[in-house]
Formats: sequence, C-alpha cells, structure tokens
Amino acid sequence: MSDVIVCKGAVTFPITLDPSVWIFDDRKIDLATYTGEDAASDQEKAKYLQGTGSQWDKELREGAALPTERPTSLAEARKALEGDYGMRLAPFIENAQPLPEATHVRIHRSTGEPLLFTIEEAKRAILQFSAGGKPIREDGPAYFYFPETLLAKEEPIKGVTALEFISA
Repeated sequence: MSDVIVCKGAVTFPITLDPSVWIFDDRKIDLATYTGEDAASDQEKAKYLQGTGSQWDKELREGAALPTERPTSLAEARKALEGDYGMRLAPFIENAQPLPEATHVRIHRSTGEPLLFTIEEAKRAILQFSAGGKPIREDGPAYFYFPETLLAKEEPIKGVTALEFISA
C-alpha cells in the first residue's frame, strides 16, 4: 500500500497527492452531510472568488498582514476527529494541467486491473481520505467515488496508487 497518489503521464506538472494532510484543508467535504452537486457549489465558488478579490485589494492598499489562527471550537475539533471526509479531485487535475492530447485517466490500483475514465468523468470524482476520523490505511490512502456512487452508498474504488493521464 502506498501513502501517496501520483499524477503522471501526459501532464504539464506531475504531482504527488498526500491525503494524510487534507484534514487541514478548508476544501474538504463532510461526507456525512454531502448531498451531491448543486447550484450551491457555484454560489460558494463565486463567494470565495469575491472574498479573495477583496482580500487582494485590501492587501494592495494596506499591505499584507500575518494570518491569524482561526479559532476552532471544541465541537468542530471533535467532529474532525470522528468524521468521514473527502476531497474533490478536480482541483488537483487542473493543477497537474493535462496536455491537450490527454483524453483519459487510467487509475492504477494496488490490487486489480487499472480502470479507465475520461478526464471529465474523473473531475467529478471525490477521494475519501478519512473514515471515522482516521486516515484510510487499509486499501488506501483514499477511496475513489463518483457523487452518485457515494450518495447510493455503493462500494468505492479502493487501492488507488496513481492517476495516469493518457490519450486513448
């Protein structure tokens, strides 16, 4: 079993994903409350971009300040240690920047044959990195779900070790 997932092949930037640190990422998804894709996610993106833009403008006017540590309630901290969390795969695919000739993603697994999906299908995927507040060690480091399989509580794709971008 690997502790990281490698993005390789027809990409501008080969990257390594380390799911063990995603618990600290604000983009994580609480899978217990996940309801699927909807317009709210577009609204959240617009709100995030607006906030980022206003922060940029403020720092240009006033100068940058050291970030302050966000206070965390005891309930939030406990929830992070007990919950199931996932992360969308799309931002990582965009950061790797697949080459124009890349059309598919081959998912290599520690057991079983590789699976093939289009890049657009793979962008919809969610990688579950935490189960019961603990990192996924057995068949990990992350479970690969599509939103509909996650909502239907179907079995995930396990043992993902690499995402290889290819032209098929």
